[in-house]
Amino acid sequence: MPQNLDPRLALLFEMTPACHTAADIGTDHGYLICALVEQGKAQHGIAADINPMPLKKARQEAASRGLNQQLDFRLTDGLSGIPPENLEAVVIAGMGGETIIHIMESWPHTKQTGIAWLLQPMTKAERLRNWLWQNGFVIRRERCCTAAGRVYSVMEAAYTGEASLHPLWEHYLGAVRPEEDEHCRRYAQRLGTELRKIAAGLRSTGAAAIPRAEELEAAAEQICPTLPK
Repeated sequence: MPQNLDPRLALLFEMTPACHTAADIGTDHGYLICALVEQGKAQHGIAADINPMPLKKARQEAASRGLNQQLDFRLTDGLSGIPPENLEAVVIAGMGGETIIHIMESWPHTKQTGIAWLLQPMTKAERLRNWLWQNGFVIRRERCCTAAGRVYSVMEAAYTGEASLHPLWEHYLGAVRPEEDEHCRRYAQRLGTELRKIAAGLRSTGAAAIPRAEELEAAAEQICPTLPK
């Protein structure tokens, strides 16, 4: 495994397909984009960040590995100003799901085919999945990892142009398969517990909230039926 990659970045590295150019949006120290180029997964890399200090650190990391000729550094908000030519993989990780949606909505080339989107939402993953499906994306696969005691999902999405509808439980679980490994099982268990807690809180507010509570309880049952109700 390449150096300096925590479990989240390691999973993103594993899931990123071989490509001509990869862009790491919110690159932080540049560890992931450097690893992708250094290990030959990407011929060329773009490190982008809205703040100058992380980008400076990414430049230093690239220089220490002799990768400056294969990397571009962009001080920019999201994907703003990044050209789509030869771009075959985009990584957006470590942000809230709604922030990821905003970044994708703001780029005029988001619905270009041939781009693998590697997305790792820290919060509101269900809203991101729903936005993807409504806007013609498919979630090809989704895997989980545990970092600093918390379990996260990483999804690979692609634009197909065909919008799709999914039941509520899929908004929360996505393409995660709880039987795949311990991380996926823990992800499903956490979701089931959280949804049941939210439902219980809604029930306590009165009759008007009961239909929504029942929806969440049904979703929890689909996601993790073995948990106590």
